[in-house]
Amino acid sequence: MTQDAVITDEEIAAQAAAWVVRLRADDVTGGDWAAATAWLDADPAHRRAFDEAEGLWAAMDHVAIAEAAPVVDLAAHRERRKGLGRRWLIAAPAMAAAVAAAVLLAPLLQSAPTVVYRTAPGETRTVALEDGSELQINGGSTLSVKLERGRRIVHMDQAEAVFDVAHDADRPFLIDVGESQVRVVGTAFNIRRSAQGTEVSVLRGVVEVSDLDQPARKVRLTVGQAVRRADADDRMAVAPVDIRTAAAWTQGRRAYDDRPLSEIAADLSRAFSTPVTVAPEAANLRFSGVLLLDDEAAVIARLERFLPIKATRDPQGVRLERR
Repeated sequence: MTQDAVITDEEIAAQAAAWVVRLRADDVTGGDWAAATAWLDADPAHRRAFDEAEGLWAAMDHVAIAEAAPVVDLAAHRERRKGLGRRWLIAAPAMAAAVAAAVLLAPLLQSAPTVVYRTAPGETRTVALEDGSELQINGGSTLSVKLERGRRIVHMDQAEAVFDVAHDADRPFLIDVGESQVRVVGTAFNIRRSAQGTEVSVLRGVVEVSDLDQPARKVRLTVGQAVRRADADDRMAVAPVDIRTAAAWTQGRRAYDDRPLSEIAADLSRAFSTPVTVAPEAANLRFSGVLLLDDEAAVIARLERFLPIKATRDPQGVRLERR
């Protein structure tokens, strides 16, 4: 089992706080905006820290900020400073305010560490969070959790997990997964993130799934509903789901209804330590039924009986080919 990693990002938080102040200054320039955009695009952690700093700024807008003084134009010294690279127009009091805000806001932003959970293929894990929520994490998964004062945030990479979220109306539970965001207050649901797309199945309550870049593009799901979003075409397809089987992997089973063999192979690669791949000509073979995840060799043998495939084994794993 891999150990959890606590990510400390005080420096990023301080930079984010400084940018929040700078971009709100009366003398903000186009160069400032360009530099801020480049900083945001450099790392997803930058954008998350900036969003948090903006939220705290809004909550603290009653705090007075010193009025800006006249701009000190460093460009006037351009001929004498050609070798110094990019020059900025800086309002000295605004920069001082940025430094003060960084000192003030950074500790608040870092009051909740980000904890990364990883499971190896074939390993499952149950995690109890401090807010009372519980995660059941499938094999071969990576996700991070950050419990803040005003919200609870999860980021999922290639992962699958069942979430049982403790109700807290003042702290929404947000999951960033692929190009989507899942928003809940208190409910239970399964999220499966693969190389092909994202699937959210609601087991209890109501969840909202939106586009990260276009939040107005969203769907609301209730118990017994699922949404699939394929990375290839970016469509959000809502369909009914059997809540008895939507998270059957937690009980050592997998249930499928007309699903491609490529998806089944990805699930088996999570469930067992030996990876399973599919030859291109067999990838779109369809399967419906329930697979008992008791033993990898036994599961592969069952698939060979149900589908026109054969399995070959080498040091890299199992490959499923069409007969």
